[in-house]
Amino acid sequence: MKVIAVRGKALDFSESPTRGDDSYEESPVQEAVKVTGAAVFDDDERLMPLISGYLSQELQNAQISQQTAITYGRNLGYTCEYLMNRREFRDCERDSAFLEVRAHAIEEYFAHLREVEELSKKTVRNRDSSLMAFFNDSLCQGVDDLPAPRTAPNPYTGGYLSPRPNKNLVVACSLNDLRELILATQSERERCLLQFMFDAGIRRSELPRVTLKAIDDAMCFQDVLFISPGVSEPVSADYCPLYIDGSKGPADSFKPRQTLVSRATLLRIKKYHASPLYKMHKRQFSGAENTPAFLNAEGGEYTPRSISKLVERTSRRALNRLKIDRMISPHKLRHGNAYALLRTPDIGNDHLDRLVTVQKTLGHSKLSTSEIYTQIPYDLYQKLVRPGAETKTKAGEMAELSQQTRLTIRAGDMK
Repeated sequence: MKVIAVRGKALDFSESPTRGDDSYEESPVQEAVKVTGAAVFDDDERLMPLISGYLSQELQNAQISQQTAITYGRNLGYTCEYLMNRREFRDCERDSAFLEVRAHAIEEYFAHLREVEELSKKTVRNRDSSLMAFFNDSLCQGVDDLPAPRTAPNPYTGGYLSPRPNKNLVVACSLNDLRELILATQSERERCLLQFMFDAGIRRSELPRVTLKAIDDAMCFQDVLFISPGVSEPVSADYCPLYIDGSKGPADSFKPRQTLVSRATLLRIKKYHASPLYKMHKRQFSGAENTPAFLNAEGGEYTPRSISKLVERTSRRALNRLKIDRMISPHKLRHGNAYALLRTPDIGNDHLDRLVTVQKTLGHSKLSTSEIYTQIPYDLYQKLVRPGAETKTKAGEMAELSQQTRLTIRAGDMK
């Protein structure tokens, strides 16, 4: 099975043989066109028309992202493969089994995934979501004056057909885990990157879009002085708002938001930016708004994949040294940021204030999404804190971490 999805991809027909064919004079082929759509092929490289048409329509109407189209295509393709191996669908052409399948067959498919393929309930529910969207939005839904492709009853009129997945506790990167990750690399630029990912709570896909200008603009917030009640001397804030071109916007668009980054983390990054190493590599970019805040060992831009490789590499080193007890993924750094915000005493007046801050800084559309971090009740958490002990602030923890782990970038350093 093969799934292809593109959005606005340019196709060059300048060398196409049809451009020199006289039979195409009435509708000549343009030299370049932009294509948006998706195609799913079976193992015999035959197009699956129902699935491909649905995904292409959703992409063109900006209802789903390119990655979602690929995920849906795979999920629907796997389901089709299973159905074609059932006796009642062996005479069906390509993906036409979807026009006849009933709810009991889909439920048996989900049971097969759980019991034979031993997939988790969460993975099965993801397959179920793809199928429900396919039936509700395409197979059982007419378009304009055209009737729905499927005449049989919609198996999803009652909602999901798979069991509800269990809620798992969120496994986060602790402050100690972060410190050991940082100590597992001898590169200050990588240490800056790891601390920033934790402190800003960003996704791996968002970090390559953080620019030098965004860091500079955040640092300008330090010029603002604040006067607290009962205090005569103005002070600078311990946190600075940082603009993020967030991921998970509709149809591959960005979802802008502001996150809070500790002043200590930004100062550490600015020292990295002042190094000869960073100054040498940033010359290839036209301006601060186009210059990445973090550059790799070759002076190029990070990608989501290379960020995962970095975290995996440092995790394995720390694990081999028995400094951590499990591998850490980039998203666990984001989880760690959420818990750091919930326990810091200097943001918000109460737990609900801090939970709303988590929602806004992480870019969650709903507060209920942020509530996954509250599976341990806050009053129980308070009892776990030693009476009389002062809880450290997130800003203070980042300042301490910077002081303990910062390396000097020398003029001759090339990485």
